Amino acid sequence: MTLEEGLELINNYKKGLEKFLETLPEQSVQLGSEMIQILTLNSKNQIANLEAIEKSLLRPAKS
Repeated sequence: MTLEEGLELINNYKKGLEKFLETLPEQSVQLGSEMIQILTLNSKNQIANLEAIEKSLLRPAKS
């Protein structure tokens, strides 16, 4: 896998998580507010982790 492919994969995963976060409030009746909070927090943490990985991959390698 190339760097570009990896970054595209990360970006697609982040977009999926963001879409999930957008639709999550619609599920509150079935899931309950506590579960919504947990899923929201977990998704935001995953996005932050992906962004950290992305930054790390884009950082120039030290010799």
